[in-house]
Amino acid sequence: MARYVLKFGGTSVANVTRLHHVANLVKEQAEAGHELVVVVSAMAGITNELVGYAQSLCPDKLTPEHDVVLSSGEQVTSGLLALALTRLGLISRSYLAWQVPIVTDDNPSQARILKIETEQLERCLKQGIIPVVAGFQGINDQLRLTTLGRGGSDTTAVALAAALKADRCDIYTDVDGVYTADPRLVANARKLGQITYAEMFEMAAQGAKVLQARSVELALKHRVKLRVLSSFFKASGTDIVEERKFVESTQISGIAHNPHEVLITLKGVPHQIDLMAQIFNRLAQHRISVDMLVQTHAVNGKVDLNFTLPQADLERAQPLLEQLQKELIFSNLDIDQDVVKISVVGIGMRSNLEIGRNLFNTLASHQISVRLLTTSEIKMSVLITKQQTALALNVLHEVFNLEGGDKECALSA
Repeated sequence: MARYVLKFGGTSVANVTRLHHVANLVKEQAEAGHELVVVVSAMAGITNELVGYAQSLCPDKLTPEHDVVLSSGEQVTSGLLALALTRLGLISRSYLAWQVPIVTDDNPSQARILKIETEQLERCLKQGIIPVVAGFQGINDQLRLTTLGRGGSDTTAVALAAALKADRCDIYTDVDGVYTADPRLVANARKLGQITYAEMFEMAAQGAKVLQARSVELALKHRVKLRVLSSFFKASGTDIVEERKFVESTQISGIAHNPHEVLITLKGVPHQIDLMAQIFNRLAQHRISVDMLVQTHAVNGKVDLNFTLPQADLERAQPLLEQLQKELIFSNLDIDQDVVKISVVGIGMRSNLEIGRNLFNTLASHQISVRLLTTSEIKMSVLITKQQTALALNVLHEVFNLEGGDKECALSA
């Protein structure tokens, strides 16, 4: 008998028909004799709707009341799936975060899990009950509901798998695995049989929506076996592994893109270290993360700062930046939402100097201008205009030979 955590995303539970389908998938696993804990997201579109309600009443900051509103979607789904399982003759019950409990810190909308008390769930499993846990939510030491950030149900599932010492955590979604690029934009995108934790973390962090980046980080830390597969049709899926084979012949694993970035330009900022610290400290205090960052050379004691931040944070960031402009007296604040971040990811990038050359030569030959650039040992990201997204993805996918790949590497672990 194996113990699995099964997580179903919003598209998998988008309506009652799909909930019935998910219930049958769970029943199939249960009848095979496995112990199961199920984690669910809110129905597709519900969280966005709830975010809109909350932001219309309090747009300038995040509060614990935002989390109360946002966490309600998963409560509905967990109850409905438990009902569907019961109708199929299984014994099931729903659990909210405070009932498990899943204990977090108290950061609104970005809480981190501190511990999970598993006694209730272990008791369920011993009695043959299938617990359906509401993902995305936790509870802090003040007994207030918290949420784990967008895609946080993935983190709930991985954390439960670690706490329960599960044999594997299966992430069911609307695609049948991890692809070399978004198959909606790149016709020749290829499904990977396996990808390393490090590569998957970068793909997720740079915009791939298959998994939340924090969940991959947590899986690596606690050695949780992860598999991504479709809830709509049977396929082998993608295994997240520590190392993949044949790295020499498959150095690039994929290309991710993130169209939800905003480019901020602060022009004419006084070139003083303490002023730079003020800007980024103020953003950090409001839980606004900065990604790509470039500072120009000082001219007449002034510099320009260029950086990106999540589009979802712009409504809170803009009044803050306008206030900083008044305080620090820099000349101009430009906000450009017509940008997309393209990231080439692969463990083979560490030692291959040709990758950067091929990247820039390819973009230049197709008149694709690079606005910003960041690099690491495992990824290279460029910021370009949105209208060139599909072109950039396709030409880079071709130049790095991702449509072919190494057949051995495509095998599941």
